[in-house]
Amino acid sequence: MHLLEGRHHIVVPCSPGVAPFLSRELRDLKMPIIEERATSVTSKGGFSDVLRLNLNLRTGQRVLWRLAAFKASDPDQLYEKLMPLAWEDLVTPDGYFSVTSVVDNPTIRDSRFANIRVKDAIVDRLRRRCGRRPDSGPRRDKLVFHLFWQQDEVKIYLDTSGPTLAQRGYRLDPGKAPLRETLAATLILASGWNGSKNFVNPMCGSGTLVIEAALLAQNRIPGLLREAYSFQSLAGYKSAELRTLQAQARRAARPDRKIRLIATDIDPQMIQVAKENAVRAEVDDVIEFVTCDFAETPVPEGGGVLFCNPEYGVRLGEEEELKITYRRFGDFLKQKGSGYEAFIFSGNRNLLKEVGLRPARRWHFDNGGIACELAAYPLYTGSLIKPKTDSDQPNPA
Repeated sequence: MHLLEGRHHIVVPCSPGVAPFLSRELRDLKMPIIEERATSVTSKGGFSDVLRLNLNLRTGQRVLWRLAAFKASDPDQLYEKLMPLAWEDLVTPDGYFSVTSVVDNPTIRDSRFANIRVKDAIVDRLRRRCGRRPDSGPRRDKLVFHLFWQQDEVKIYLDTSGPTLAQRGYRLDPGKAPLRETLAATLILASGWNGSKNFVNPMCGSGTLVIEAALLAQNRIPGLLREAYSFQSLAGYKSAELRTLQAQARRAARPDRKIRLIATDIDPQMIQVAKENAVRAEVDDVIEFVTCDFAETPVPEGGGVLFCNPEYGVRLGEEEELKITYRRFGDFLKQKGSGYEAFIFSGNRNLLKEVGLRPARRWHFDNGGIACELAAYPLYTGSLIKPKTDSDQPNPA
């Protein structure tokens, strides 16, 4: 059987905290959930499903198609088990591929050696079958194979995405302390916002949150922005199915949503960067960008969400300065946020306490190695806005 035929396990890695939202996306796409782990979700399907997932997923990092699973106790056994696979189904003799890996095997001190043995098996197979050998190296813009080797359990995957799916293609200038696109989309999904009410984003930075919100509101999938995937370098690849899926997605878009998306920042240079990113994402016509202090952010009537990703104060001395900012932001929410639900994403829980409101719910995530949380604050109208007091007990995270 051809290595791309039949139904195989499909693994989608993700950041810590994202898996429940990734599982929800997969279910919405009618994909079964085989296993949900801390940093991945496993499904099962055909290769056509791989194309759909690459185009549609907002929260996953990449899409891995399992080619084989077997036991190998050392590098020689690994090579011997990989050699019989029909690599010529996937790699052209004049093509290019790279190998990545996660290895926990007592015979391997450096995972790069395991990568070399995978490369040797692929190259030797093609040399024997085709009389020529493909090139290989570290670039991930062509075919990518991923080795997962734990003790004697081996799984070998085709990484069908290549560069991470967070690289939508619209953010050439990420700005200061960028929020990954996949994480931004996860935060919005966690909030429950579905594009039916207003979205207000003070301290917007490079605009990632509001751009992901605009894409979600218009039912525009991330894959309409991205030009290249690893699967496009497969031997015998034909683009017709991908073009059909993209055309279907364009027809399903809803560009006429009657809500307001507002993003503000005090730095005019960041507003310019955010505008340029929005142009590349093709959502600049639905986002209102304003240069102002966050306290002057327009908050339209009708309710919705107020979303903010302020600085965390990770450098020495910054936390004290940022306490004032967080307190002012709490005052802004109390004064102008009635009828909204506020969400603050921060990597500093001490600073979140300065907001002066009791979070109704918290979610925990990882942002570039920093433990972060998303805190939700329902802002009821009038006297129902409740400041946090010493007697308040925080809800369990």
